[in-house]
Amino acid sequence: MRPSSPTAVTDRPSVRPATRGRVLALVAIVCAALNLRLVVTSLSPLLTTVGDAFGFTATVVGVFGTLPLVAFAIFGLITPAVMRRLGAEATAALSMLLTGVGQVLRAFAPDTGTLLALTGVALTGAALGNVVLPPLIKQYFPDRLAALSTVQMVAIHLGALFPPLVAIPLAEVAGWRVALGAWAGIALVAAVLWTVQWRVRGTVAAPVGAAAIQRPLARPIRTVGMAWRMALLFGMVTWNVFTLFTWLPALLSDAGHSPAAAGGMVSLMVGTSLLFGLVAPAVTLRAANTFPIVVLGLSGYGIGYLGVALAPQLAVVWVLFLGLGTSLFVVTMTMINARSATPQGAAALSGFVQGAGSGIALGGPLLFGLLGELTGGWTASYVVIAGGSLVVAVVVAYVERTPWTIEAAAQGRHPRRRRSELLHD
Repeated sequence: MRPSSPTAVTDRPSVRPATRGRVLALVAIVCAALNLRLVVTSLSPLLTTVGDAFGFTATVVGVFGTLPLVAFAIFGLITPAVMRRLGAEATAALSMLLTGVGQVLRAFAPDTGTLLALTGVALTGAALGNVVLPPLIKQYFPDRLAALSTVQMVAIHLGALFPPLVAIPLAEVAGWRVALGAWAGIALVAAVLWTVQWRVRGTVAAPVGAAAIQRPLARPIRTVGMAWRMALLFGMVTWNVFTLFTWLPALLSDAGHSPAAAGGMVSLMVGTSLLFGLVAPAVTLRAANTFPIVVLGLSGYGIGYLGVALAPQLAVVWVLFLGLGTSLFVVTMTMINARSATPQGAAALSGFVQGAGSGIALGGPLLFGLLGELTGGWTASYVVIAGGSLVVAVVVAYVERTPWTIEAAAQGRHPRRRRSELLHD
């Protein structure tokens, strides 16, 4: 038995949730997860078109790329408090309502400032959803964490995959405003489902009550080193995910690819990440040492960046490697549930890791574009912004390679490492 491995922790509920509650929760989780990246990837392929209409520069494109991280940083940190006030289901319903309304209204934005503000509203909802879904999975499906983590990640990837694939063709037929606002219906359906789940919660036996979510850790999570290391790893992964969401179409367009083809490459990257993501949760939950998993993904990033920089005509090949790197997002999200023993621990770790990690990642998209503008090319951006983040991620992944739980870390109980690991140190 692996010491301190989260898979060894028994947190099965004494009362199994009723089937009705679990089926409704499953559908609501899927619909909500579809929206968590859709808000970003439905806009990024259209930024050149919208920029032509509104007259903004590459720096403003970088601001749009950074805005999701601002929202995720701020609301990632405060979402656990919102959950304590409203409850997890009501928080999920609020998140989807904000996402849907923001997407509808931004399609009618008359200028850049309004578009930024309304995109911020939609991203506020997505930020709340990012944090609330892992503890909801822990709450309703404690006996199916690997399966539900896979379901959640498939839905997130599908929501990220299709908008860039159809955004340019739809904009050419119906205009960029229709292409931008057409996705709002998914979020509004999710808001209705979570509202229904919230109303029926009192008649469904849940594995852990609301009081459990409010039980504090042994000490504040901001004082736990393991939480900071997880946040830094998540931040470096997110740094690259959003840099690519924002700049990959522009990088490929500058290299001679058409806007439609460049947008399609974003979809290919997300689709490749989805394929790796199908197995990532199960592998991550079972791993006694997560370092090889993370290094594999970081290698994909390194090869992909190098290929796009040196041989962009082979973009399809390099985007496959970038998709391998992007699948690390699945790994880090799975770690949130894998490294918590209770819904309360998952909520605390989810909020801190995504909030602080997104704050750390803020510089990625903005600095990548700013450095490119200052130097007149992308070489410095590749080396400093992309390469530097990968080096940091390798170091943190090695330090935090042995799985343990946030509850144990808050109590100061460090994981014992296996004899084979000690011999190699």
